[in-house]
This record gives sequence, C-alpha cells and structure tokens, in this order.
Amino acid sequence: MSQGQLTKVKAVKAAEVCRHFELKEETRSVLRDGLSPREFVDALLANKHYPAAIQFLAHALPHREAILWGCLCLEHATGDGWPDVEKAACKAAVQWVLDPSEENRQATKAPADAAGVSAPAGALAMAVSWTGGSMTADNLPPVPPGPSLPAKGVAGAVALAAVKADATKIADTQRRFVELGIAVAEGKVVWPELKKK
Repeated sequence: MSQGQLTKVKAVKAAEVCRHFELKEETRSVLRDGLSPREFVDALLANKHYPAAIQFLAHALPHREAILWGCLCLEHATGDGWPDVEKAACKAAVQWVLDPSEENRQATKAPADAAGVSAPAGALAMAVSWTGGSMTADNLPPVPPGPSLPAKGVAGAVALAAVKADATKIADTQRRFVELGIAVAEGKVVWPELKKK
C-alpha cells in the first residue's frame, strides 16, 4: 500500500513516535524494530487498527499539520450539522492553522471551554491552546503544556468525529480519516497561504 513518503513526519522510526502514547497489546505486535513511520501506518491499516493509526498520526505530525488534519476530519464528519458553540471552536482552530500566531492560539481557549473536550471541535480547539502558553491562570506561575498534549487533543477530536459522522460505519470513517492523515503527512494537503496586508 505504501506510496509516498510521509515528508511532514520528522521521526525516522515509528518507535520514536510510539514512545509518546500507549499502544494496545494487539497493536504492539505490528510495531517491529526498524519500521519507518510509513511502514507502520501501512501495517496498521492492513490490520485494521484504525484507532492506533489515528493516535500515531496525531503524534507523528507537527502540531499545525495535525490540527489541519483534525479540522478536515471534523468538516467531513459534521459539515454544517453541528451546534453554534462547536462551529465557533472549529472556526478558532482553523484560524490558528491559517495563522498560527500567539493571539490566535489564545483565542481558541474560550471556544474550546464553551464546546467542551467531549465534543470533537472542543477537543480540537483545546489542542490548539495546548501548543504554547501556560496551563495555569495568569496570576499563577506558568506551567507549559506537555509536548504530547496537542497530539492527544487531536487524536481525541478525530476519534470523536469518526463516531459522530455515522455510528453504523465507524471503522470505514476511521479508515478514511487515516487516509486523509496520510495525505497531510505526505504534504498533499496543505493550508492556503494568507496574504499579509
């Protein structure tokens, strides 16, 4: 199945990425010494370990690409059929992908809190807020988010979106989301460049 290189993934070996999240026992058997990220994703797909592939891609991709992938999955899963509070959270995440400024990162926190992390858009907006800054209130000493928190937020958002799309076809949706993540990792799907005024 392997076609293109995952040019956006910096890790040379899949095991480097897998150190950042827990693989279920049935998935660990797929991870052999020396597998490249592409070989591992292909093996996960071949064995229908779609949730593990979602986790892997969320952790393998740089934050901006992972959140772009999450935005695309949410759009596929819900289209226009979601509450305004979730639309606002997704819009904030998209705005950060298009312009990953500190101002846009901070602007995701309120919509993420309003939507809640149990909603795909809330989890995705929270993933953006975890890409920097502090997790504590302004009057407390800063505590930066852990480096894997954005990936965990993206993985959660994508997993929730797969359930929301069509509960009778979760595995098919998960597979499509993994294929979309691969396209992002190959550099085939990118965000549009905004012209600065």
